[in-house]
Amino acid sequence: MKQQVRRVPNVRGEGERLRQEILDAATRILEETGREDALSLRGVAREVGISAPSVYLHFKDKTELVATVLDAAYRALAAAMGEAGETAAAAGAAPWERIGATTAAYRRFAIDKPRRYRLMFSLEYEPERQPSADTPLGTVLQAWTHAVDTYLAAIAPARRPEAETIGIHLWTALHGQLVLWHTLPGHHTSSEDILIELEQSLLHRLLPIPAPQPSTPTLDAAHSKRGS
Repeated sequence: MKQQVRRVPNVRGEGERLRQEILDAATRILEETGREDALSLRGVAREVGISAPSVYLHFKDKTELVATVLDAAYRALAAAMGEAGETAAAAGAAPWERIGATTAAYRRFAIDKPRRYRLMFSLEYEPERQPSADTPLGTVLQAWTHAVDTYLAAIAPARRPEAETIGIHLWTALHGQLVLWHTLPGHHTSSEDILIELEQSLLHRLLPIPAPQPSTPTLDAAHSKRGS
């Protein structure tokens, strides 16, 4: 039985830090067990080193605690995608490379945090409000929609109304690929090459391809043309 850790009480104004410690502990328990029923507020309190009633000062019940853990994970994923696209754009990347960077950020999140990624799409999410674009899961959809819309604005503006639909298709397909990849035997998952290949195939299938840029004539070609 895990012994309760003695915790130094927070001074006034540090309640937010305790709230974060509770969230971190709940996340660890969920990632280690992979099961929502393995989480209890008493177990979280023991992990943090506080009394069980102290948890209720920040979360009214386990449902709210689990929903908040998922909120943080969804928002972190959406932020990683957005930052990847913005960084690529700031570096002067073309639209195709920019959306490729966004897609790669999604892949890296799923691979670098496999347990958290599984939790995000396996635990029940029960927000008090009706699902809408403002829910955390909707934040990930917004990240996909924004990435596709930005690409279409540069390559095929007339297709911008399709941005959300294309984003859903791209997200769904990538998620399926990642789930299958995680379940394959180890020798199949030792390299990301197959995932990158599948990503490129999806992008080519779902998005209009940029028109090839006319090449600049070389000096030899220009000289040859003048001499003919």
